[in-house]
Amino acid sequence: MEIVDIWYEFEEWSEEIDVNDCNSDVVFELSDGSKWCATFYTYQNLLTLSKKSKNTGELLSGQYFYADKPIFISKMEKGIILSVINDIINNKIENEEELLPCIFTRVEHD
Repeated sequence: MEIVDIWYEFEEWSEEIDVNDCNSDVVFELSDGSKWCATFYTYQNLLTLSKKSKNTGELLSGQYFYADKPIFISKMEKGIILSVINDIINNKIENEEELLPCIFTRVEHD
């Protein structure tokens, strides 16, 4: 399967992003018509969110973090994200099960 369309939330933002410290939703469509999404976080952003929670008292003062199917990357760059998605699409886990539904959330059609 191939990616036929992809949307990066960070492209919608008016301000310039810190590619080392941010998170962004990504939605993509495959050649079979299925759409998938996930939130990508930089490793640094996880530390920043933990520090923020520690200061605000949220999440037991930064003792934990949760997100639905997060993907952690080194930098928030389109090339890295695309490489990650393609790697997941093209790899299998035990019993030849696809990784895609384990890592991404399927987006239902409107």
